[in-house]
Amino acid sequence: MDTHTLEIYLGLCRNLHFGRTSDEFHLSASALSRLVQKLEGELSQTLFIRDNRTVELTPQGEILRVFAQETLQQLAQVKTQMGEASELLSGSFRLFASVTASQTILPKVLTQFRLDYPEIHIQLDTGYAVDALQSLHEGCDVVVAALSKTASEGFAKKIITSTPILTVAPVANQFFTESIIDWSKVPLVLPAFGQVRDNIDAWFRENKIKPDIYSEVSGNEAILSLVALGCGVGFVPGLVMDNSPLIDQIEIVPQGPNPEEFHVGFCTTDRHLSRSPIVRAFWTSINAELVS
Repeated sequence: MDTHTLEIYLGLCRNLHFGRTSDEFHLSASALSRLVQKLEGELSQTLFIRDNRTVELTPQGEILRVFAQETLQQLAQVKTQMGEASELLSGSFRLFASVTASQTILPKVLTQFRLDYPEIHIQLDTGYAVDALQSLHEGCDVVVAALSKTASEGFAKKIITSTPILTVAPVANQFFTESIIDWSKVPLVLPAFGQVRDNIDAWFRENKIKPDIYSEVSGNEAILSLVALGCGVGFVPGLVMDNSPLIDQIEIVPQGPNPEEFHVGFCTTDRHLSRSPIVRAFWTSINAELVS
């Protein structure tokens, strides 16, 4: 059970999809299946429950996932300490961000960090912004996430930008024409959960409006796609709207709700910050002025 096998196993635990994991690690599907079978044979345990459509971790698989994660983190810590002993900080750390954050925020933050620490290798995972904090529990060292301004026990946060939540409609807007909008009759495309959904729900409750929900989706990009197709009206952070390839097919509705702004920043655990010199070095390098 070498470290590469553990890395592949964690990838499968993260993806819960044999095809995506095979692509990520450049393995054939049969090679990945043999690796899982070998692990299950060594441990005499079933690690995954799988059929043609779904893959789920068994309780025994979760135990191995925690072991693999802790083992690789400890190995990275040893490598880092050895690098410090030789007066050159080296090793790797794992960062999670949405596609939008990867394109707009990370280049400004990572440029100087890469110059200062050329021996540190960055592993970047991308996905839905709402999954960022969960990824901290799945092995990521630092995430870019939607954050509240209040302190959270066990976590360190640096909010580096805030952006308004915009109301967006298709350019050929057939849902309302008057300046006063009856929001109970407008079909809405909403995020299934996350900071934007919480802020919009709070606005609806405050104004005693029962929304007409056309669809609930996982990501801002999906919201913009459905809005551009004319399915309804949506709400997205301005940062996402500014960088969307669909911007010419969507218009901002100025008379939309005015919920609390969307706050974006970096987040890690106090444990990572105290134990990892690499995370501390990255944390020190984060400068909000570079992003604004």
